[in-house]
Amino acid sequence: MKKIVLISLFICFIFKGYSQFYLGGQFAYNSTWLMNDQVFAEGPEMDVEASFGNYYGVIAGYYFSDIVGLELNMNINKISQKYRGDFNIPFVDERAYYNSSLVLNTMDFPLLLKLGKSVYFEFGGIFSLVNQATYNKKFDGNYVIAVYKDIPFYTDFANRENVDVKETFKDFGFGAVIGFGTNINLIEDALKFNFGLRCNFIISDLEGINALGYTKDVRPWVSEKESKVFKTNPLYLGLKAGLIYEFN
Repeated sequence: MKKIVLISLFICFIFKGYSQFYLGGQFAYNSTWLMNDQVFAEGPEMDVEASFGNYYGVIAGYYFSDIVGLELNMNINKISQKYRGDFNIPFVDERAYYNSSLVLNTMDFPLLLKLGKSVYFEFGGIFSLVNQATYNKKFDGNYVIAVYKDIPFYTDFANRENVDVKETFKDFGFGAVIGFGTNINLIEDALKFNFGLRCNFIISDLEGINALGYTKDVRPWVSEKESKVFKTNPLYLGLKAGLIYEFN
């Protein structure tokens, strides 16, 4: 009982006489990854390449004290993943090369606990709505046959451009957010420049497609064993900057 009373007094002391609401906007430039173990284990047929995306949105927050706050964001987000792969061409010493890309557009709602103010640490959860998914694939040449998974590969050398693959993804996902940053005074106790580093990871499986545009159920190109590790988990981390206005 004494511990409960002491904790309650400590919380009241922290929050007493202090509250501050703020609004703002932000932009972030990120390194983006669609984490999928089936793709990562495939070998030269599916290699990921460095990819980048961004988000922008609005900020609303409330500081209960000068060290503890809660912040909600609404961000329009673009996640890009580029791929490069090649197949063996039988009877000749050549390879069939292709490039592909997948762009995922989401609406994200991070809810964050903020510790500190002029310099802060943040962590929390994120709810992500999948709005659009677009796939592209282009082969470097005109190929007739190649070998993939030790099977002659005839039928899918057609290029793909801006194919809507939204239906292969789940409609939403949940994840975690962690970051840190600083708020620099532009107008004392009013307008601040926000700058920070933030990492977002969608923990729930969004399913989707791999580098060749296949879902986890396409046999034989995705085996039953591979389908069990076929999970798409977006990871995006980078620098963000914005302006916030404090209402005193």
